[in-house]
Amino acid sequence: MRRARAAAAAGCLSISLAACHLTAPSGMADRCADLMKSAYPGADIDITKREAAATSLTTIVAHVEGERTNLPAPASVSRHLAVECKFDNNILTGFRWITGPN
Repeated sequence: MRRARAAAAAGCLSISLAACHLTAPSGMADRCADLMKSAYPGADIDITKREAAATSLTTIVAHVEGERTNLPAPASVSRHLAVECKFDNNILTGFRWITGPN
């Protein structure tokens, strides 16, 4: 009987540990920040603000802001960047620049 309990406990523990790897490592705001950096590969961007909010049961809208760090002092383009990402069922369905990049 002890062996059966020990085997059941070990099985529950291994299932619990395996389930830890099933969760997403980052949220939608982090994904949006990565998308912003990928959409503007020539810029060094420091993310200054990231937030996400659900607008329905399946839709999340994320807003991300950042500052370009690789511009000379008298640059003609904006240092401040901002994007909005829309996700439906964790799938990107919309991406738009709110501020920048040109």
